[in-house]
Amino acid sequence: MTRLGILGGTFDPPHIGHLILAQNAFENFKLDKVLFVPAAIQPHKQKRKVSPPEVRLRLLQLALEGDDRFDISDIELKRSGPSYTIDSLRSLQKLYKGIKLYFIIGGDNISDIATWKDPDKIFEIADVVAVLRPDSQFEGPFKDRITLFNMPQIEISSSEIRKLVGQGKSVKYLVPDKVEKYIRENRIYS
Repeated sequence: MTRLGILGGTFDPPHIGHLILAQNAFENFKLDKVLFVPAAIQPHKQKRKVSPPEVRLRLLQLALEGDDRFDISDIELKRSGPSYTIDSLRSLQKLYKGIKLYFIIGGDNISDIATWKDPDKIFEIADVVAVLRPDSQFEGPFKDRITLFNMPQIEISSSEIRKLVGQGKSVKYLVPDKVEKYIRENRIYS
């Protein structure tokens, strides 16, 4: 393996949009694998109640089951305190010596990256690749250091899925079937 994509997030729950993002990054950057890294505590989302790590990890396992292009790392779930991208990238750099890292972000995170912990170091460790929505523009100190790529625009959010489940509505086709079944059977978000 020489090229590893890193896709972090809360994944509460993982949905089709996450999978399409990972698939498109995999293809666009000729990655050998995409590693999903569920966050324990995201510094910019500390006020929101998040499902327990073991639930989110199980949902992610179900979402990725049978697709050998994708794997999961629980490094952030094992670490105490907030999940900072730079800390995870440093850990992964040590674990995957000599491997080129690609940090994958959605267009909604592009404008925030300058506020993250040690953003300059992030760019030293990994190539940052992002999807930019067609109706948005990106300006900022890291504009020239982020590689943009295209993918089908899928308007799905984990918060909307949680809301639909809470209202007793179907989330079929928004999440993989096994994820939908697990959510329903275990009354997650209800």
